[in-house]
Amino acid sequence: MDPEEAQRRKLASYGDSELAQRYDDRWSGLRGPGRDRRQHRAILTALDSLAPVRSVLDVPCGTGRFTALFATREVSYVGMDASLAMLGEARRKHPHARVAQADLARLPLPNKSFDLVLCIRLMHLLRDPSLRAAFLRELARVARVGVIVDFRHSRSLRVALGHLRHRVGLRSKAPSAQSVDELRALLSDAGLETTRVVHVRSIPWLTDKVVFAARPKD
Repeated sequence: MDPEEAQRRKLASYGDSELAQRYDDRWSGLRGPGRDRRQHRAILTALDSLAPVRSVLDVPCGTGRFTALFATREVSYVGMDASLAMLGEARRKHPHARVAQADLARLPLPNKSFDLVLCIRLMHLLRDPSLRAAFLRELARVARVGVIVDFRHSRSLRVALGHLRHRVGLRSKAPSAQSVDELRALLSDAGLETTRVVHVRSIPWLTDKVVFAARPKD
């Protein structure tokens, strides 16, 4: 299977209702709560580098994982996702949250319509550079104050092991993670100036997850 077809199938899988119902299971068990807390902490640290925000667009919002996080900060929250199945779970778990279906590549919103745009757990799924760039430009267009977005970075043990497995034939394709400098340049090309880089773990090479805060250049 070619990388583009694999990407399409992966993105389409989030429309499955059974997957949506099980999606939040990853934040339970022995390791899940710790992973969830680290991600929340990284997002709040990134947020500190941006001006105070009063409105947040969470896209893709999935099952509404970050709804409660922003409720504690007294901001107006809206979640958008392409998957009706994910939105159904978000409405069930957070009945008072405002959520809507949307295509991230063409958000039905005017320029600078939200102070903050949050984009978590999407970019690592996009192996097509042109699609990733288009999504980032759309985030920059809608944001008035800034964007918080996460990526997988290349200087980690997990990515190094992934490349090794690919070389010996145990993995069909090499990891697509990029260096922090490359990711900073990617954001710059989309019209965003990085204000902070937050590794989800205090020792960066222990995880490939990194969160960026960035401001629109214009």
